[in-house]
Formats: sequence, C-alpha cells, structure tokens
Amino acid sequence: MLGYKLMINSDKNLPNDPLTGSSIKELGNKFRNGLVSCKEITSIYYERIKILNPYLNAYIYTDEIQGLTWADGIDKLFSCGVDLGPLMGIPVAIKDICSVNEMPTTNGSQISSDDITGPEGNLVKRLKSLGCVILGKTHTVEFALGATGLNKYKGTPTNPCDEKIHRMPGGSSSGSAVAVASGLAAFAIGTDTGGSVRIPASLNGIVGLKTTKNRWPTDGIFPLSPTLDTPGPIARNVKDTKLIFNTYNGTIIDQKPIKLDCMTFGKLKEPFTSNLDPEVEEAYEIVCSKLQELGANIEEVIIPEANEKVTLFPSIVGSEIISAFGKDRFIKNVSKMDPVTGNRAKLGLNVSSFEYIEAINRHLELKEIASSYFSKYDALISPTTVMQALEVDKSTIGGELHERSLLASANTQPVNIFGLCGISFPIHNLLNNKNRKTLPIGLQIICDKNEDEKAVEIALALENYIGEPQLPDVSKFL
Repeated sequence: MLGYKLMINSDKNLPNDPLTGSSIKELGNKFRNGLVSCKEITSIYYERIKILNPYLNAYIYTDEIQGLTWADGIDKLFSCGVDLGPLMGIPVAIKDICSVNEMPTTNGSQISSDDITGPEGNLVKRLKSLGCVILGKTHTVEFALGATGLNKYKGTPTNPCDEKIHRMPGGSSSGSAVAVASGLAAFAIGTDTGGSVRIPASLNGIVGLKTTKNRWPTDGIFPLSPTLDTPGPIARNVKDTKLIFNTYNGTIIDQKPIKLDCMTFGKLKEPFTSNLDPEVEEAYEIVCSKLQELGANIEEVIIPEANEKVTLFPSIVGSEIISAFGKDRFIKNVSKMDPVTGNRAKLGLNVSSFEYIEAINRHLELKEIASSYFSKYDALISPTTVMQALEVDKSTIGGELHERSLLASANTQPVNIFGLCGISFPIHNLLNNKNRKTLPIGLQIICDKNEDEKAVEIALALENYIGEPQLPDVSKFL
C-alpha cells in the first residue's frame, strides 16, 4: 500500500483528500490495483472530519469504529476475489433524514421522529451492497423543510467557500454538500423535495442531481412529501455524478457523449430570472453565450405555470408532513420546531382535503404540460438559485436578508411540481480570474421525467468544455 496518510497538509496535520486531483473512478482503480486500501481511504476521511468538522459542522454523527470495521471487511472481501463494482471501497456521507443501521436518525430536530423515518431503506442497503462505506450522518434542515440550510437547534453548517463569514450552505441537504465541497466524503446522498439537492450544490460550488420521482427509492427516508420527495447524489463534479448514478442503477456502460452543438435549449425567463443577483445574471448570460458559440440553439422561454409553486407546494408538502406525524402529534410538537420549519409546516393545517386533492390533480396536470416542452427543447436551463450564499446572521428571522433568503428555492421548486429531473452544475468559474473571485453560482439543467441520464450527459459535456471550478481551500479554516 502507498499509505495515503503520509501525504500530509502542514495545517494541523490535515491529510490530503484522497480525491485531490483524481476522480472516484480513478480512486476505485487505485483500490483495485492494490495501491490503497479501503481502510486507508476511510481513515483519511475520518482524520479530515476530526480536524475540519469542528469548523464546518457538516456531520451530526460519525462512528469511526463502525466505519473502519466495515472498510476492513470490504478489503477482505476484495482480497477474496469479490468485486462489487466501481463504488467498492468509496466512503459516502448520508443525510440525517435517512436511516442507517446502528446510527441515530434525528431528522435535524430535537423532536423524536425516527419512528416516522422507519428502518434502513433500500437506498442505503443498495449503497452498502455496492461496497460503499457509510462515514456518518450529515446535518439537515429540520425535517428537510427549508432551502437556506439554517437549523436553529441542531446547528447550521458553514459554507466552506468563505472562511471569514458564516454563509448559508443551502438546504435542506446542507451538511451533505459541505462534506463534499470540503473533502470530508467522496460523495454524499441528499434528498430533493423542492430543491434540497440542487440548492446546496449550487451554493457550495459542486454538482447535485435531482432524480425523477421513483428512480431511487424513498423508504427509510423521512416522508416530508411522498408526492415530491426524490433522493439524489451530491458530488464534486459531473463525471463522478455520472459514475454514482449509473453504478447505482446498474448501467455501467457509457453512453455516447452528447454533442451540445446539436441541441436546442429553452432559456428560462420570468419567473426564473426575477430577483437575480448581478453576478448570477452575468454568469447565466455568459454560459448561454458559450452554448451558442458551440453551435447550440438557445430560445427564450416563459413558463407561466411555474408561478403555481406558490400555492401548490404549501398545499402538498404542508399536508403531507402533518400526515406523516399525525395531526395531534404535530400540534403537540410544532412549538418545539425551528420557527421557520414550524411556520411552513403549519400551513398544512389550513388545507382542506378538497384543496389537497385539487393540488395533487393540478400537479398531475402540470407534469403533462411540462413534458410537452421537451418536444421542442432538449433541455431547459436557468440559474439554480437566484442568489449566491447569503450571510447566516442576516438570513435568520428578523435579519435584513431573511425575506430574500426564502427565495433560495424559487427556481428549483417548479421542477418538483412539474415532475421533472434536473442537475445543478457550477458556473462561477466563468466570472473568476486573477483579479476577481466570486462565490459559487449554479446552472440548472432540466430534462423531462426519466431523462436523468440525458441531464447528466449534457452537464458532462458542459463540464468538459468550461472545466471544473476549483474546490475551496479548507485549510484556511485552520
């Protein structure tokens, strides 16, 4: 073995991230070729977690003994000639609304609710069967109901892209995104009901895939909204995302690379371009120009039905979270919730059964309406979030940016309401140069339902053209 732990960053003996200058595929090949063991890789991540998590607060729970025991088992299994595939030996972080055997599930709350989440589900079981090591559970917005990443009682992770100011990490898969962006996991699992994979990916400068409903299972995951919940991977780049998604689905054979010059994109306008930060608008216009330079056809599109998220999302999600608790249990506990979470969830108390059914029926109608756009466009594109990461202190209730922070899901919620898939790809490097460095910005690439692979391939082609942004230098926190 090469002994990766010998490669030490001088800051507090911080070992280098095993994925530095590499990919998950390449790291997996090193494992297969005997250059590094799963136990060595896992040990490095735990060492990085011990050093950096006090600053970044990505994880709410880790179990090094359990993780290293599992990693040792993976090594022994491989030495016996068993190869479980490209993700064998790769450590992963799991959002703390997903049950993992022998790990607590808090759902980001001080309220006991693990019975609602239930036992370990098929998603985690599948990752284990592929040879992944579960490093621990990552912070989440309470009950995954929030886009900022703020959590009053369990703590708000620190966005690693700014070591001087505590900026919002995006939610609700806040800790998962921070863990990936700061090299505390090879990849992570998040969930996306209204943007909760794409938003933190965007604000942390990495990649997040919102899968089509039912592509990945939701059992063993807190049922915020059985109608809209979709788990998905968060990774540092698109090529890793593709490997994770295809391996999980059992589709290892690569598709032919997509040619962007043969594609027609719908460039979403209002409401997706309302309230944009100047930098977000600038990056959006530049990436659209880049696509045109490649020969892609760009046409501006307005989808008025996107505005219906304002009424449909509270009706569906508010009703379904109360259903998950049971009305009496919810009313008894709502005062113990984070005020933002509680206020959003309480909206469901005012939704009648007729209004809920009407909202579900409209959701089904919108799925058909949205699909019709893809007879003309290969994909729709928009900024993932209208803003860059805001300051946490200014985003809390009463803060000067609180109302603006609530717009974090403005561009992502319609994708869930429309039943589509989407991926957030970082584009802030289009603005960066030696005289300028800006916070992360994401481009949202939206495809029709069950065209997840296409969305990933489009993002991969774009990544190959404009490159990957550099991950933050987390040694600055030390």
